[in-house]
Amino acid sequence: MTKMTISLPDSLADYIAARVTSGKYSDASAFLHDLVLRDQENHKLDDAELQDMLKKAEQSGPSDRRIPDILGEAKAKLRGRI
Repeated sequence: MTKMTISLPDSLADYIAARVTSGKYSDASAFLHDLVLRDQENHKLDDAELQDMLKKAEQSGPSDRRIPDILGEAKAKLRGRI
């Protein structure tokens, strides 16, 4: 097992200490271990979701929409117009 030393602001160290004190985690290492595992799972889901979206897009075939129209729609959505 690799040992790692990290520096945290006091506010984050206090938060971790409070999570440990709550009884859910035995120590700070257990909390950070759980946090990293959850992050890995979230990224796996993101990757799987992206792969699914790409597969569906590929299977849908070519679009009859023009690129400027697609970009305009995306920009409008970002601005909250749609």
